[in-house]
Amino acid sequence: MAERPKPITPDEWFANYPFRFRHSRVGLGWSGIRVDAEQAMPACEVVQPPLENLMLILHGDIAPEGVAIRCGGSRFDGTGTSHSLTVVPPGADSRWRRTNVCDSTQFHLTPALVSKVAQEAFDLDPARLTLPVLFYSRSHPAVVAAQAALREELLTGGPGGRLCAESLATVLVVQLLRHVGGKPGVRGLTGVLAPHALRAVEGFVADNLHRGIGLADLAAVAHLSQYHFARLFKQATGLAPHQYVIHQRVERAKQLIRAGRLTLVQVAAEVGFTDQSGLTKHFKRVVGVTPKRFR
Repeated sequence: MAERPKPITPDEWFANYPFRFRHSRVGLGWSGIRVDAEQAMPACEVVQPPLENLMLILHGDIAPEGVAIRCGGSRFDGTGTSHSLTVVPPGADSRWRRTNVCDSTQFHLTPALVSKVAQEAFDLDPARLTLPVLFYSRSHPAVVAAQAALREELLTGGPGGRLCAESLATVLVVQLLRHVGGKPGVRGLTGVLAPHALRAVEGFVADNLHRGIGLADLAAVAHLSQYHFARLFKQATGLAPHQYVIHQRVERAKQLIRAGRLTLVQVAAEVGFTDQSGLTKHFKRVVGVTPKRFR
């Protein structure tokens, strides 16, 4: 019996393409998920060994030409469908032939992330988790919407991007398991975020605005799983964790701007924005005016 090929990493997957995706999360420090987007993916033919991760594809605009895909024991021959979902489970080898230019965003989810969400949200034994191969499906708009939010974060996200992306990745897995995995709903969540835990998180954020803050960091401070922390925190504050961090960065920026001792570039760095444009974008959205007009 022939030995099964060793599953490949996302880096090896993308190395097999004859071109490079122009947008990638590599280097952004996102945990549990890699997102790569190419808005003008050229026609190509690629043979891929089995992946170690779960892969999802969000298909954007597609020219009306042929597509031929072989994935595990499934196949698709026909015309790709725009704004749709493809699912490639871990361990499935594949062959891809595209004769058209298309807009494609690929999401590689680690088994650890999928298992964590399966256990926390659904009380599901990860060993019993199965997902089907799907090609160009429009039957799961909630999953596509979650993909689109992560794609937007990749293309335009700034400070808070890591925390926002990790939160959105959790949402994506929940929607995938609920709608594609056939789970009827998220497990009911009881309890509230304890006041001392909320104060600890608020203090941690205040002390670390100058650096990247991840969802795992905040959940660890509260001694909760990431999934439960995110839901309880929003229940307690009305804001998702990444929204809260951005608001706190803007509030600190307001204080520094009023003090008048730092340039806007220095203010941006002091409160954890990667550059002045990131400060301006979020400041105007929260405050209603740009930092230059605020006094």
